[in-house]
Amino acid sequence: MRAWRRTRDLLWARVGYAPSPAQLAAHDSPARIRLIAGGERAGKSRSAAMELFGRMLQGRLFWLVGPDYDLCRPEFDYLVDACQRIGAVQTVRAPAVSRAELLTRTGARIVTRSAHDPERLAGEAPDGIVGCEAAQLPPQVFLRVRGRVAERRGWLWLSGTFEGSRGWYASAFRRWRGAGVDGVDGAAGAQAFSIPTWANRALYPGGRADPEIAALEALFPTDVFMERFGGVPCPPATLVFREFDPRVHVHDQARASGREVELAIDPGYAGAYAVLAVETRGGQAAVVDEVYARRATAGEVIAACQRRPWWPRVRGGVIDIAGRQHHAAPSQVEIWASLARLRLRSRRVPVRDGIERLRTFLRDPASGAARLTVSPSCPNLIAEFEHYRYHDDSGRRPISEEPIDRDNHAIKALTYWLFDRFGAIGRPPRRSQPFRVQLE
Repeated sequence: MRAWRRTRDLLWARVGYAPSPAQLAAHDSPARIRLIAGGERAGKSRSAAMELFGRMLQGRLFWLVGPDYDLCRPEFDYLVDACQRIGAVQTVRAPAVSRAELLTRTGARIVTRSAHDPERLAGEAPDGIVGCEAAQLPPQVFLRVRGRVAERRGWLWLSGTFEGSRGWYASAFRRWRGAGVDGVDGAAGAQAFSIPTWANRALYPGGRADPEIAALEALFPTDVFMERFGGVPCPPATLVFREFDPRVHVHDQARASGREVELAIDPGYAGAYAVLAVETRGGQAAVVDEVYARRATAGEVIAACQRRPWWPRVRGGVIDIAGRQHHAAPSQVEIWASLARLRLRSRRVPVRDGIERLRTFLRDPASGAARLTVSPSCPNLIAEFEHYRYHDDSGRRPISEEPIDRDNHAIKALTYWLFDRFGAIGRPPRRSQPFRVQLE
């Protein structure tokens, strides 16, 4: 690794590339997948090109993938220029509106690819891929290019801005930023970085204190400024729980600790049947695990719960009040009582009251601290926090009305449990009694 970095640094020095500390941190990361979010004019295209330039001796085939061919050209042009400076160009083909290709004297081939047709991103196994303006790529294209580098254990560099980005890019940034050992998300082999506009000292020699940056900051709202120039995603205004932050609320400390467990349940079928295992830790709550199934019966969900290591410590639970309904068959409450020998509590929870109670656990109104932690083993709950939204201003209803009733199965289960355990805001808690069911 040290020998390769020395070679890379020599190549960079020959073409005059001196990365900023923020850029160098991304270049030196051990993660195979790196997401680099940048502000406007932060030097993202050149950083991406220099990453590939520094690795050209470590492979034979590399792709530049963008929403279209045109959006790959800045990185491609930087590469051609760097290779020309060291006399490494064998051939170059660069038509205006179609695939461009560079062949170096060392045998490396760099090809631009368009994401217009994800099915065509196949047939070859690159040693590395640069995602150009990756925030504008559909999520299926990300999955496609991730699969392309799997065969050769290649690397993936995703570069883009958040403004106008698709949801997967901002979500991935939040998951991969500062996670795991050495900041790398071990499960995904990924790490996210932010390169702000002011890291480009050629344009803004004063850095963060540059007068032009100060003028931009005074002009834009804080969250918009940080998203557009700071390279930090701004939660959409339509997001129900904008307080949720994976860096604050998701960590390993929320895994099961051996305490008693209660279940929070939102029964469903085509949407999802969500069961959360929750521990109470003083005035705080920890969601230690989830069982989240689609098109599964209550019996199948109960069986899945009973296979989890925390099942022997389950001491009760809360279910949606609709779980009492029969619909010409045993109710959900009755099924849990019969198959799991568990009496479940239920009460009516108004949507807005449940939302406000959950908000107090994401950020305590008095201290500002988080009172809720979520285990990384709850990916569906985490995803719902990032997708549960209100109707936007362009819809038929204004933003202030109740949220869209989807992407919220696990969240609803959690609000039922919190409301039952801690009560409505401003009123003393009043725990509901288990629904009376005869245990056979």
